[in-house]
Amino acid sequence: MQFTHNVVVQNEAVTAGTVVSYDLPVAPLSFIALTLKMIQNLANTQMLIANIMAAISKVEVLYKGQAVISMNGLDLGALDAHLLGFVPWRVNALGDDNEVASYTWIIPFGRRPYFPGEAFPSTKRGELVLQVTYPSSFTNMDAVYCQVEAVEIAEAAPSAFIKATTLVGTPAATGQFDVSLPIGNVISDLIIWGTTIPSAGTATRTITDLQVRKSGVETHYSKANFETLHALAGLFQLCPVAYGSHIHQIDGAAYAQYMDSSPVKASNHMFPNHLRVAFDVLGDGSYALDTAGSSSLVVRVTAGDTNALRVIPIEIVKVGS
Repeated sequence: MQFTHNVVVQNEAVTAGTVVSYDLPVAPLSFIALTLKMIQNLANTQMLIANIMAAISKVEVLYKGQAVISMNGLDLGALDAHLLGFVPWRVNALGDDNEVASYTWIIPFGRRPYFPGEAFPSTKRGELVLQVTYPSSFTNMDAVYCQVEAVEIAEAAPSAFIKATTLVGTPAATGQFDVSLPIGNVISDLIIWGTTIPSAGTATRTITDLQVRKSGVETHYSKANFETLHALAGLFQLCPVAYGSHIHQIDGAAYAQYMDSSPVKASNHMFPNHLRVAFDVLGDGSYALDTAGSSSLVVRVTAGDTNALRVIPIEIVKVGS
């Protein structure tokens, strides 16, 4: 068995505010690598990772018109970090004005890249389409170019692939708020984003705590706090600090009141608003959330405010189901 790494799109100029579609290869597909190259329009300052994430409003993989993958660039980056343990080795992350930099997202069809047992099965030309929606404008970028590359495993006979689409909710009031989850497939994880997180002296968070309820009964998570869930991501992968923010202390007598002994102070990492709610913690299916036959399935959030939240279930879809 061998894999084949192909280029689907080569350095295509991107126009802000457009939606572009590409036919994907027909052999069993392990993952897609989506890279944006950009000409930085910012002097003497590193481009914020948030501006790069915002360069993709939505990325979708459609099979016969139905979404298999659907989320924005920020959530895809968080999914990569949480589910795959993938944070890309960026090119020219310290670029200056008019320099070329880049960032790569992985769009996975299995939880282990290159694993033949979990991949998107063979399709016919035109059935599987990548569709990218770009925002009306880019921040700190003069020009943007797109590369799309695909990893196929021609001899694979996958038994399943992952489906990951975004559910959106906005609580009408603080307190309990339910987001209904899809029923029918096994769910390995939830990737959840909330607008508000603790900052400075304010502890408010959109997701104060949560529980998961199946057919009206608590399952797996009877109650888990935002802070603990955020920290427990460290059980599965290192914190994605590579492009997180930090600040430098100013040296000078006039600013002595701000001085401390640290030359660099860490701030947040790349995805401070995201949580991973893991079910299949051993990766062997033994703890995965089987939704078949459920009369209802929700993640019940205790909302600390009335701002938006997003939930992305990672569904394991059996081939042929």
